[in-house]
Amino acid sequence: MKTINLYKDVFKLLLRNKRQSILTAIAIAIASFVVLFVQASSEFTNQSLSDNLHIDQNQTTLNFVGENLIEPTGFTEDDKNSIEKLIKNKAQLVSSSYGINVNVFLNDAKQILSYRTLEDLKKNEVNFPEVVKGKKLGILNDKSNEVAISDKALINLTRQNNIEKFINSNIKIKNKNYKISTIYKASTINEIVPSLIVSEQTKKDIMQNKIYYDEMIIFTQNQTDINKALAFLDRYGTYKKKGSYTYTDNKGVYEETKAQSETMLNFIAMLSSISIFVAGFGVMNAMLSSISERSKEIAIRRSLGAKKSDIQLSYIIEGTLLSTIGGVIGIVLSLIFIFIMNVLGFVASLTILQIIITFLATAIFGVLFSIIPAMVAANKNIVEGLK
Repeated sequence: MKTINLYKDVFKLLLRNKRQSILTAIAIAIASFVVLFVQASSEFTNQSLSDNLHIDQNQTTLNFVGENLIEPTGFTEDDKNSIEKLIKNKAQLVSSSYGINVNVFLNDAKQILSYRTLEDLKKNEVNFPEVVKGKKLGILNDKSNEVAISDKALINLTRQNNIEKFINSNIKIKNKNYKISTIYKASTINEIVPSLIVSEQTKKDIMQNKIYYDEMIIFTQNQTDINKALAFLDRYGTYKKKGSYTYTDNKGVYEETKAQSETMLNFIAMLSSISIFVAGFGVMNAMLSSISERSKEIAIRRSLGAKKSDIQLSYIIEGTLLSTIGGVIGIVLSLIFIFIMNVLGFVASLTILQIIITFLATAIFGVLFSIIPAMVAANKNIVEGLK
């Protein structure tokens, strides 16, 4: 009965200091939300990685590495048909977003650059790069002989940093001049964005109307089938004398990248948890502030027979309630936000364990940061408090 009355008194005190209680609980709620959001985003990261590597589609990508960079070679329809019969599984020919190269000249400078069309980028689900200078990237006019070039490729061609002045300059490909109409930002992470973006007609001119595929997707992850397909291509592949065949272990890439991303996200979550610790100081500050305002009340309670331990317990309960209420609010907000993300098509989730750990963290910090204010309140001078 005594404990119930103690909780009732604490709730009354929280309601009396409504503004301070709400602000303190909000600080804890925001800290909890941040921690849970970071943990939930790991599922979204893993799902995005899985989608990009087509892990759920049970497929493997075979690659052709040509000995001559500027000679378009790879897989043919004959290769595909033979592999389908061999492994008794479907195969698909694909042109990557960056795998074809050509000699490009600017004045006396020469570079071997990869090239693709906007349509190639769309097929490979590659986002259009950011334009640095010139026209917006759109469907290039087949009759205009215009090309777009990455800033990195242009720096390599000119050996100059001030590349914007080369807009509308001419570069030469296959003894034909093309005007630079756009300079775009190169990818600094990987090579999925080509060095040149050309029109469909320009691509046909460069490739002399031939079609080459540098990737073959086989719809199996069975290692025996993969080795069988590669062995066959080594012996009978159309361009076996001009390069070599290999494969991309999508599942291995996924597992390794997933482990790295989870390590990084867990580290970020650990750093984010510091925000709960910092918010705990807010609880302490709020309680110390309220103690000075309630000195007379504490003195009256002591004079009426309340023990020091009773005062300490009431303040510890108050601080813990503030923290746990904030933690619950943060958890509810996180679950609502995750629900909205999933409705919008972004995959995110939280485990019961993650929620319990976050809730316990807020409760523990609530207890810890209430101890000092509780001791200060319990040791208040009764005589001075009654003045």
